[in-house]
Amino acid sequence: MSRLFASTIQKPVDFSAKDLSNLDLAGVDFKHAKLKGAILFGTDLSGANLAGCDLEGAILDRATLTKTDFSNANLRSARIRRPSIFSDMSPVAAESPSFRGANLESAWLEGILDYTDSSGAHLVGARFGALNPRDNQGIITGPTLRGAIFANADLTAAILERADLSFANFSDAKLDGANLRSADLSKASFRGASLLGTDLSSALPDNTDWTNAVLPTQDLYR
Repeated sequence: MSRLFASTIQKPVDFSAKDLSNLDLAGVDFKHAKLKGAILFGTDLSGANLAGCDLEGAILDRATLTKTDFSNANLRSARIRRPSIFSDMSPVAAESPSFRGANLESAWLEGILDYTDSSGAHLVGARFGALNPRDNQGIITGPTLRGAIFANADLTAAILERADLSFANFSDAKLDGANLRSADLSKASFRGASLLGTDLSSALPDNTDWTNAVLPTQDLYR
């Protein structure tokens, strides 16, 4: 890690394709490091600054992401499955990571991601949740994104099937062609959002705010 500490934003260190699994990197400033294809499985990144880093294709499964900053990072095709974020069973916004302005095109995110801030992020084709939305008991489940912020984000063709999106903020977001089948949209806000061709079949819109949203032609309550 001495290379990282000696690096600068102007001359970032290159950890591309390196195996950094299970390391304690809590609180580290990565100074726009190159982490393309890096393996960060189980790595403690709590409080770390990865803003502006290149993490394209990186694996962050089971990583600890409490208060981690990924603002404006490149996470295209990255994998973030079952991360540890919250210190207990009651998620709080202050502990969630930030993906503000990040590129998460075709990324795969799975787990409890309540209150994550992805405002202004590029999430085209991103997948939220498991490939098979059934747990070990055969119960159909989906990703948890309660209170998540997607304001001004591009979620074109994103997969949010069966997601818990209650209280989420999609104001002015683009969700054209997205999959929100059977999603819980209770008290979520879609003010000014575009949902052309969005699949909302069997979704649960309870007190959902659709003010000035461009909606698909299908019946929202079907």
